[in-house]
Amino acid sequence: MTGVRIEGVGLEMAAPLAVLHKACFDPLPETPWSETALRTILRMPGACGIAAILNNGQPAGFLIGRDTADEAEILTICVAPESRRAGLAQKLLTHYLGQETTARRVVLEVATDNPAAIALYTGLQFQQVGRRPNYYGHGAARTDALIMARESTDILP
Repeated sequence: MTGVRIEGVGLEMAAPLAVLHKACFDPLPETPWSETALRTILRMPGACGIAAILNNGQPAGFLIGRDTADEAEILTICVAPESRRAGLAQKLLTHYLGQETTARRVVLEVATDNPAAIALYTGLQFQQVGRRPNYYGHGAARTDALIMARESTDILP
């Protein structure tokens, strides 16, 4: 996807990020984050938000991570449905993983019924280190989460 830049985001982007999060996760087994929730998350110590910004200034995708001591966690990553399959999730992850950090390990959770995301993470050297049964829910339906981790010393592809 041409004309997209990766840049840091702050509280001023909470509203458009909430709209994007809803577009990505509303039909899936995860509750979309509201503007208020995103503001709260972005204010947490160690939180870092980055976004793939289109030429029109709107986010096509974003990632929020958090450093805690010697570990970093990817709290969420999403790409607008109309912008998927253009490599934006990989760009966001590669950018995040390439930032200076004291974290020795990066962890994330992913729904077991999301093979595209699992393949992306595996391709970036994440490995399954655990499983959370029935972690994601949407109504009566429940889906397990895989816990995946990547040592920060791993070289990016």
